[in-house]
Amino acid sequence: MRRKTFLLSLLLCLALLSGCGGAGTVEEENAPKPAPAPEISASEDGGGEEDAGSAEPQSEQYPEAMPEDFELAVEDVPELVPDLLGIRELVYEEEPLFASQEETAVYALWNLLWGRTEFECRLTRELAPDDGAGHDVLYRACEAAMSYYLFSAYTEWDMYILEDGDPDSVFARVDLRYERPEWDLEARAEALEYVMKHPAPIGGFQSFASEMAYAREIHDYVACQVTYDPMGYDPYDMLYPSNYDSLQEAYNVLGEGQDTAVCAAYARAFALIAHYAGINCAWVWGNETEESSHAWNVIYPCDGSEPVLVDVTWDDNLSWDEPGQTEVSDTYFYLPLSTELEHQADANMDAFLRFVNEGVG
Repeated sequence: MRRKTFLLSLLLCLALLSGCGGAGTVEEENAPKPAPAPEISASEDGGGEEDAGSAEPQSEQYPEAMPEDFELAVEDVPELVPDLLGIRELVYEEEPLFASQEETAVYALWNLLWGRTEFECRLTRELAPDDGAGHDVLYRACEAAMSYYLFSAYTEWDMYILEDGDPDSVFARVDLRYERPEWDLEARAEALEYVMKHPAPIGGFQSFASEMAYAREIHDYVACQVTYDPMGYDPYDMLYPSNYDSLQEAYNVLGEGQDTAVCAAYARAFALIAHYAGINCAWVWGNETEESSHAWNVIYPCDGSEPVLVDVTWDDNLSWDEPGQTEVSDTYFYLPLSTELEHQADANMDAFLRFVNEGVG
């Protein structure tokens, strides 16, 4: 009986993801056949400015929650991660040609969402006039893609451009090698398990208020899972270890036995759970100086209203951030971006988020 309940709950979760643009169960061989790349447009679920907040929210129906003692096995996690923007629906010709940084980043994200960490394309000579500029385009593309593909513990095995005689473009190749994919899978299992125990509405949120309330639950859960690690106060301690050692991955919050993390991990864990709940949530980094940087989240509400900022790290630090913590500050929760002055997103990531969320908010 437990197994039947689990399967029903998992199917309902997948229905939720499908309803907000992400399937999460399609095998790589079922990827769209190569064809010319279309223009990016607003997501059908994005809500656009025209009707934002004007339509009466539909009633939300919720699946049955799994019991608190339920544990989701990693082998039961869907092969592909959620795709909140419907990026996997895009189709590309073989070795597509890109003339902008944002288009290149979307292609990087498209590949990652299909589970592909090796990919090739072409860049115009205006975009990549030399080897250094071409590498920077590819590096920034992968960096921006991490706003929605939430696993960044990779090594740049290959990342280069190559002259092949074409007068108008250059060949480009990326090959990312992930350090511990099994740890990322564990984080995904924990995130999906949370949603199965605390169900989101079938087909996605219809109400700003209910989506905000669910986001607050994730916010408090992540903050109570870990305490902020002192490593984050000394950036030189974080220069050489892997992303796991420097406590920057979702696994460092959600993995078994993990108890401290830094801002990047807080924000990745929050976004990962939000994605499985069908919430359009981006991981963002910025506030960069010579000595430090910071990471937080931006949510694009289901009703198409203005994007809002969530900073679990700063709220945790404003709370009694100790083991056994039960209350969390909401000082930096759901702040409208137009009024928020303490967070300055990296320019490359900000441009990418505006590009892929065009028409949302």
